[in-house]
This record gives sequence, structure tokens and C-alpha cells, in this order.
Amino acid sequence: MRHFLPLPLPQNELPRLESLRNFRILGTSCEQEFDDIARLAAVVCDAPVAVITFIDEQKVWFKAKIGLELDEIPRDGSFCAYAILQPDILIIPDPLSDERFMSSFLVKEIGIQFYAGIPLITDDAHPLGTLAVMDRVPHLMTEEQSDSLRILARRMMRELALRPTKETQSPHRRPHLALPPQRSVTILIVEDNDNLRNLMQRTVEAAGFSVLPAADGAEGLRLCQEHEGKIDLMVSDIVMPRLNGIQLSEQVRAAHPAMKFLFITGFAEEYPELRDLIKIGATILEKPFLPSELLRKVEDTLNQREAATGTEG
Repeated sequence: MRHFLPLPLPQNELPRLESLRNFRILGTSCEQEFDDIARLAAVVCDAPVAVITFIDEQKVWFKAKIGLELDEIPRDGSFCAYAILQPDILIIPDPLSDERFMSSFLVKEIGIQFYAGIPLITDDAHPLGTLAVMDRVPHLMTEEQSDSLRILARRMMRELALRPTKETQSPHRRPHLALPPQRSVTILIVEDNDNLRNLMQRTVEAAGFSVLPAADGAEGLRLCQEHEGKIDLMVSDIVMPRLNGIQLSEQVRAAHPAMKFLFITGFAEEYPELRDLIKIGATILEKPFLPSELLRKVEDTLNQREAATGTEG
């Protein structure tokens, strides 16, 4: 039998629960937007488990989950029950030595040994649930990763606020910012993080683009040479082994001056060379980003090309 400390409740528990019910989120099926946010949280925090949870009177329900095969867990003794009491990130570096969690389901049954979760708070200060990452081994969180989790939590709440609008539209027509599928556009995606590259590829292909994926700059350069003149846009991380994104762009631009570039980075200020690239039409997308933001930047960059040449797809 598990023994827990008395379950703490937010001071605004009743209006919090009413706000949660008003969102009509509990028990709903998977949605790509939420799955992608959880996957991005796992990527930026280098954690094998990431979840988006909502908390009712008795349980913690998983709206999105990466690396975890559960639909819900008891609220008693859960990390999230304590995370929603915080104004910021709750980090539990060693739950086995914390009497609040040493008997919790995730610790005893799943073997979780690290937790970092941030509350998902509405504009009227009601914490509905959490965006959290977990690991089965001791784990560290850098300040940059904590900031990324905060950014993703804010964007998660924007997605949640948009759901009523989305539900009023036809379920067979999901709005997105993609260019029309009939436009013939090939995009080279160069990213050494497998999870992030796969996420970007899936996002861009779902919008109707053809994609060539590359795991590093050297492979990206090889693909440019193999598909001579057929690549319209290169989406590249800057920090990569062997050949970084800027070095790659310089070699590609020497052979293809009209090529457009979209750079992915969390450290734009460390690369003054970007200023010159922006002058010739390159754009920047800062990490962490949502799939919708990636599509918007792709469109903007391609539309710059069309505006400059006076052409349309």
C-alpha cells in the first residue's frame, strides 16, 4: 500500500477545475500540435520522456506523451500535482530521496528518477496542467533548456486557446500555413539531431513540399551536388559537426547564387556572418519553435524569392 503526504491543492482549485472543463480537453484524442510540442520538449531538454498533462479532481491525464505508454495516473503523489502549485518550473533531481514522490506510481512502477515540469497557466491564472520532461536516470537541466521549456509552455497555451476556433471548422479540412500542394518545391533539411530533423521533415512534407533530409553539412552538400538546380530552399541548423550551416551555405551559394536559406539556431547573436546572409534573403528561425512557425518561415523565405523574381509557383 502506498502512503502519500496530504495532497496539496491550489488556492483557486474550484475555479481552476471549472476553467479546465470549459476547455473541453479531457479525454480528447491525440492532436498533432500537442504531440509536436511534447516532442520538441524532449528534443530541447535531451530527455527520453515528455508529456502534456491536464489535472482533474482525481487524476493526471496525458494529452500528449513521448516515451510513455500511459493514458492517466492518480493525482495523489504525482509530480504534476505539485508542479501546478509553482509559478515556474518544478525540478525534482532525485525523487527517490523526496518523501513526496518516493512512493508515486511513476517512480515505483516506471522508474522515473528525474522530473522537470512547468505549469500551463491560463490568462486568468488557473493552472490546468503541465508540460514536463522526465528520465529514468539522473538528469541535468541547463538554464537554456529551462528557458526553452518556458517558451514551449507559453506556446502550448496559445495552441489550447485556439482549439475552440479549430473545432468550429470542418474536421476534414485542417488549416495550416502551407503553400498549395500543387506547387513544385523541393526543400533540403540539414539537421544533425535525428528527432528534430524527422519532426521538421514530417511537418514540411505534410504541407505538400518535397524534402531531402541530411544528417550533417557534408551530406547536405552532397545532396545539393546530386540534385543540381532542383533544390529551392535549404533549411539548415547552424551548429553541426563536420560542416556547419554557414560554411555549408557559402559553398552552396558559390554554385547556386539564387538559392534561398533558412537557418535554425538558438545562438544567432554568436554568428555576425548571419547579418550579411540576411541581406541577400536568408531568414532565421530561433529554437525552440513550433511546426506552424517553421511553415510560416518556409513560406516567407520562398515568397521573398518570388517577389524578387516576379514569378509565381
